[in-house]
Amino acid sequence: MKLHETSCNQRPLPLAFGMHKAPADAPAKVVRQIESEAQALAVSIAAGGHKLDYVAACIGRSRSYVSRMQTGSAPIPHRLIGPLCAATGSNLLRQYLDLQRALDGVSDVQRLAALMRTAA
Repeated sequence: MKLHETSCNQRPLPLAFGMHKAPADAPAKVVRQIESEAQALAVSIAAGGHKLDYVAACIGRSRSYVSRMQTGSAPIPHRLIGPLCAATGSNLLRQYLDLQRALDGVSDVQRLAALMRTAA
């Protein structure tokens, strides 16, 4: 069978993301053991068996930048959380951040309750 030839300049379109399904949630037991954003990213990359070059290509950043985020020497911007979760196939980073926000909210409630007790 002969393939049709075209007169225009066409190339195959590479996929921006290798993952074809939504990122999966990590078990709660794992989320509770994570100590930092950098560790959450490192565990997500290692668990998925991904290379830094792949993750960097998926989020449109350099390999060295992803490495710095993974080691904690560079902060992870909020705008990259979704793309990082999609690239690694894991919501561990997002789950860790949600847990930290929830824990911070508890301490705010306790702080305000203490203020009310001292005011009374």
